[in-house]
Amino acid sequence: MKKFIFAMLALLFVLGGCAEKGKSGQTNSNQSETNEKIEITHALGTETFDKVPERIVVLEWNFAEELLALGVQPVGMADIEGFNKWVKISESIADDVVDVGTRQEPNLEEIAKLNPDVIITLSSNHGAIQDQLTKIAPTIFYDTVSPEVTKDLYQNTFDSFKTTAKLLGKEAEAEQLIQRLDEKYAEAAKKIDELNLPTREFLFTQAYTVNQAPTFRLFTKNSMVSHVLEKVGLENVIKDNTDAPWGFIDANVEGVSNYEDALFIHAVQQDDPLFDNLQNNKAWNELAFVKNEQLYDIGGDTWTFGGVLSMETLVDNLLRALQK
Repeated sequence: MKKFIFAMLALLFVLGGCAEKGKSGQTNSNQSETNEKIEITHALGTETFDKVPERIVVLEWNFAEELLALGVQPVGMADIEGFNKWVKISESIADDVVDVGTRQEPNLEEIAKLNPDVIITLSSNHGAIQDQLTKIAPTIFYDTVSPEVTKDLYQNTFDSFKTTAKLLGKEAEAEQLIQRLDEKYAEAAKKIDELNLPTREFLFTQAYTVNQAPTFRLFTKNSMVSHVLEKVGLENVIKDNTDAPWGFIDANVEGVSNYEDALFIHAVQQDDPLFDNLQNNKAWNELAFVKNEQLYDIGGDTWTFGGVLSMETLVDNLLRALQK
C-alpha cells in the first residue's frame, strides 16, 4: 500500500512538473519567436539581426518619431534641438538621449561611442557614408526621393513605419496606431462637414523668410500633408506637380496668387517675420484669401514630413484652425 501511495505521489509530481514545463514552454515559444532572425530589406541592401536591437541611433527626425510612436527611445539622435522646435507630437525625446550632430553631418565618433545595435537614416542624406556607418553598426537606409517613392510619399511613410516596427518586434502596435489614425480621420471629417467653410479647396504651405523675402513651400498631392487633408474631406487646389520631390514646390507671392481662392493653411514658426514683412506688400494684400480672412494657422511646429504622430497633430491643429 505504501508503495502504491508513493508511486501515485511520484506520478503527480511528474505530471505537475510537465504542467509547469508546459507553461514555461509557452513563454519560451514566444521568446523563440522573438529571437528568430529579423531580416530588413532597405534602400541600399539587406540587414539581418539575431535579436531585436535595443541601442538605436537615428539620423533623421521622422525615424525618431517612429521609435517614439512604438514606445522606444533612441540612444542617440541627430539635431535634437531642431526636432524639439519643429516637431510637435504626443511623445518626447528623453533627456538622456545623446545628440550626435546635425542631420547633414552626423558626428561619427559620437555615434561609435554609443555602441549602437543599429543606425537608421536616409539613403539620400547618408548613402555616401554608408561604409563608415556600417563599420559602426548595421545601418538601415530608407528611401524618400526615388521616382517610385515620390509618387506617394504618404504610403512610403507607412512602409517605413511598418519596417521599423518589424525591426523592433512591434508590428501589432504599429497596426493599432494606424487604426487609431484612421478613426481620427473619420471623426475629423464629420466635424469639418459641420463647418460652413467658404470652399473645400486648400493651399497648404510651410513658409519662412529668406533675406527678408517670403518663401512658400506649397504641398502637392503626392505629399503626406495633402493626403491627410484630403482624408478629412478637403481638396488640394494644386492639381499638377504630382511627382514633386519631397512633396512640395517653392513659390513667392506671385506664385501663391495662382491659388488665391483656396483656403490658405500655413505652418510658420512664431519667430519668423514672414507676416510682418508682408503687411505692406500690395500684391499679398490683394489676394482673395487675405482680403476674405481665409488664412488658417496650424502652428510652425506641425511637422510636415513626419509619421503617424505628426499626422495626428496635423489633424488636431487643422480642426482648431478651421473652427476659429
